[in-house]
Amino acid sequence: MRQLFCVFVALLCANAGAGVGRWSEVNAAKNIDPKEGAALFVGISIFPWDKTLATVPYAVDDAVDLAYELTMEPRSPLVDAKRVVLALSGEPQKAESQEKLKKLLAAGAARHDATTEDILAQLESQSRSVGSSGIYIAAFATHGVSDDGIQYLLTASSMLEHYRRSLTEAEIRETISRNGVARSLIFIDACRERLVKDRRNGDVDPRSVATFFRSVGRITGQVVFSAAPGGGYAYDDEERRNGVFTATVIEGLHCGARANAEGFITVDTLHSYVESHVLAWLQEHKNRDAKTATQWTSEGNSKDLPLSICVSGTAKASQRPAR
Repeated sequence: MRQLFCVFVALLCANAGAGVGRWSEVNAAKNIDPKEGAALFVGISIFPWDKTLATVPYAVDDAVDLAYELTMEPRSPLVDAKRVVLALSGEPQKAESQEKLKKLLAAGAARHDATTEDILAQLESQSRSVGSSGIYIAAFATHGVSDDGIQYLLTASSMLEHYRRSLTEAEIRETISRNGVARSLIFIDACRERLVKDRRNGDVDPRSVATFFRSVGRITGQVVFSAAPGGGYAYDDEERRNGVFTATVIEGLHCGARANAEGFITVDTLHSYVESHVLAWLQEHKNRDAKTATQWTSEGNSKDLPLSICVSGTAKASQRPAR
């Protein structure tokens, strides 16, 4: 059985606890040192080796914007920008994303190609470089294919007819685990209704329906976010010019989500924000009868892991109402 899949994953392989005080104090208390971490952000908008594949118009914007949020914003500097790699195929569409890319590169981030070989090489070398006090972040925005329970991510060198030569979600997770990374945060936003260029406008591709994500028992402290419920789709937002899910995650981290009593946005509060706001968008734009918009699982106390800090009343995102 072959079908396209959409899944947005956050794997937090860490012992999570509520923090107090400044963000730097949270990092110190949790032994997180941005200079010991590493991050890989993959955004693939165009597929040069297969002209039949539709573009993912805002995939590069998604990668750049999320990289900026997690490594440059003072609320959530989990990794030093000098230890960031951007593997991109295409260019950001938004002027603000273009500016963020310039700032990331000026701060020391490196830009690389986004072929299968390049991405695997970066995964291997970066995950090996993470220190005991660091966190590893890997984010992917691209097309995805699911075949007999194996989930493939298409790269800049992929061809749809030979998708088995692409990356697999399991390969990504196993590489990070094999190299002994204590904490990892992985995002995969890899599904749109339209996969190939020759489908009529508004004609959804039945192969793009999302699969249910299966947890891996041997990985502890795992949080899994999926950009669509089982049997559903993920979408692009033409107003925000990002994937709906990625845009909402960024808004949530940017103080849109509710902070806890200590002023921190945690995995749990981010999930609540993302589910309610993506569902509202889905009901307004696609399916008024939709009941769920995302998938999410959490193990242990990882749901309490602080992801961002919002201690000032002036630190406020451009929040969007739930309805």
